[in-house]
Amino acid sequence: MRTAIPLLSLLWAATAAAQPAAPAKDAGAGLPPLRICTGKAGNNYHRVGEAIASKLKGQVAVEVVETAGSWENLEAIHADRRRCDAVIAQDDAYALYEFEHPNTKFTMERITTLYPEYLHLLCNTEVDFDRFEPAKASRVKVLVNSYGSGTYITWSLLQRLHKAYEAVTSAEVSVDEGLLKITDGVGAQCMLFVSGKGGRTLRTADERFGGKLKLVGLTDERLQRKVGRDKRVVYRPATLEKGTYPHLQDDAVATQQVDAVFFASPEWKARHPDAAKKLATALVALLPALREALD
Repeated sequence: MRTAIPLLSLLWAATAAAQPAAPAKDAGAGLPPLRICTGKAGNNYHRVGEAIASKLKGQVAVEVVETAGSWENLEAIHADRRRCDAVIAQDDAYALYEFEHPNTKFTMERITTLYPEYLHLLCNTEVDFDRFEPAKASRVKVLVNSYGSGTYITWSLLQRLHKAYEAVTSAEVSVDEGLLKITDGVGAQCMLFVSGKGGRTLRTADERFGGKLKLVGLTDERLQRKVGRDKRVVYRPATLEKGTYPHLQDDAVATQQVDAVFFASPEWKARHPDAAKKLATALVALLPALREALD
């Protein structure tokens, strides 16, 4: 059984080694600035931004910017006047952004994969299937998080990769409302949620609604088609091992995974080459703990 490890405890441990002492006053004065667009406060992207800021304290003046998630982040870094110097976004968000802006040249630079995220399909236990097949799912309603969220993006790209998903009845709701609705099981029966393993939402579902909800497999090979201008596979087969969510699964569940990716502005790197090197060093130091916490 996999034991969930709080993300921040691992990341703070990774940043604990010899931090340069910051001046007591105006800690960021004179330091190169770095604005990182992340996600909502408390989610993994925002926490990763905070860990980077901690690692670079006294070296780079990092501002962790709270956003609605991947879609807003890509828009922020791709704008004519960039609102952020770096962003964290799902890899499928980048692919969908290319679909939506086919004639646009992207100027953001992919720096590294941070960790894998998993497609968690939660369904009411009364649903009579353990593997989701969109062509046979006309009798269920699937909920996704609101516009711009990582889950909304994933559902949108699934519909492009396999047209059968367009026929599935779906609706946008907040995550908490979605959990309540599928637990009730009358107005909706399933909810898609994309996150690292053991994230807060999935822990809540496991601990509070495990008797009413179950994880359903998502093994559609058509989702593994190459997409984007560089023809990449963004979804790959993955497994949620038995015990990952003890009350949501009796056995291992096959699904898909997608990378969480760190992008940076090449202009920022050119203006601040030393800061860019320090950022790369910080990411190298943080990645092992990050992947241990979320994979």
